[in-house]
Amino acid sequence: MMMTGMAGWFHAIPHCGAIMFGGLGATAMTAIAWWRDCYIESDYGMHTEIVKRNLISGVWIFIVSEAALFFGLLWSCVHLGMSPNVWIQMQWPPVGIDAIGWEGRALVMSAVLAASYYSANVAMVAKDPKVVMAALGTTVGLGALFLADQYLEYSTAPFTLTDGPYGTTFFVTTGFHGFHVLLGSLWLAASMANYARYNKPTVSMKGAVLYWHFVDIVWIAVYGIIYAAQL
Repeated sequence: MMMTGMAGWFHAIPHCGAIMFGGLGATAMTAIAWWRDCYIESDYGMHTEIVKRNLISGVWIFIVSEAALFFGLLWSCVHLGMSPNVWIQMQWPPVGIDAIGWEGRALVMSAVLAASYYSANVAMVAKDPKVVMAALGTTVGLGALFLADQYLEYSTAPFTLTDGPYGTTFFVTTGFHGFHVLLGSLWLAASMANYARYNKPTVSMKGAVLYWHFVDIVWIAVYGIIYAAQL
């Protein structure tokens, strides 16, 4: 529902925007309800070692499925960049597009995510509750900083989503990654609140850190292909 609405919205089909946001809302409500149930089960001691392993396995399966989506998005960038057709003057980036380079905000965003990768690791291995809370808070703060920097990049970009295949692939791919940064930040914030209650790592916290590492690693590919290689 969400993806169908998004496809129609990109083609200016009436009411598809409402369908897209309706699907997004339904997905968000389902995720929130599931996470709530997981927290309730944990409170009542229903998470045995087998359940914990299965939950982490579910996170890994989710990460693999998301990796496949990013592979498709990045492959479209590589394909268009390595074999431009006559419709874009056999050139990539197309004529008239002032591409965003690897320096500037993109480099700052890379440094921010690299720092967040380290702070997330500290949160997992530290024994002192104060250090864990500080590391989680730092990671969430760095995620917010990344999103703010991305917003500034979008607001000053010399092209838009509708500026041909380059604008579409750039904004969809980087925006999709930014959406994952937002989800990861919210998940880490929820894990931080949960850690404050129990003063010990939980399955949710481990899953959130795994997911955050995935988001950081995907950015390496996004930065290398879209910003550095200009594909």
